[in-house]
Amino acid sequence: MRETVKIDRSVSLLRANLSKTARVSEWAELMGYTCPKRFARMFLRHYETRPQKILESVRIKSITNQLRDGKWSNFEIARAHGIADEIALNKFVNYHLGCSPTIVKCLSELQLREIMHDMKVNTVSSES
Repeated sequence: MRETVKIDRSVSLLRANLSKTARVSEWAELMGYTCPKRFARMFLRHYETRPQKILESVRIKSITNQLRDGKWSNFEIARAHGIADEIALNKFVNYHLGCSPTIVKCLSELQLREIMHDMKVNTVSSES
């Protein structure tokens, strides 16, 4: 049996492995859990929020940072986040932020923060 990683390191491990982690079950496996439900319960107890919410938030924040950085194509950003292609990236960003990746690139920092706040995109900030 594989040893599990301490739950308080889960978000940092997620950030380091975004290309391999698109689902909570993949995140649980990465953490060493054989049962995704057990991981979700442990996560919920520790962070007082569900892992799916944090997974989406971390992915959205990383995607928006890379879009705004302008160093990578939409296809490269999609692949780095475990998304099939730029069309799937467009759908993912539209679903979560209500605007296209092109619009995200053009937004000011304040406008992006407002959209993310309105869409309730937040992440665990107090992590060791």
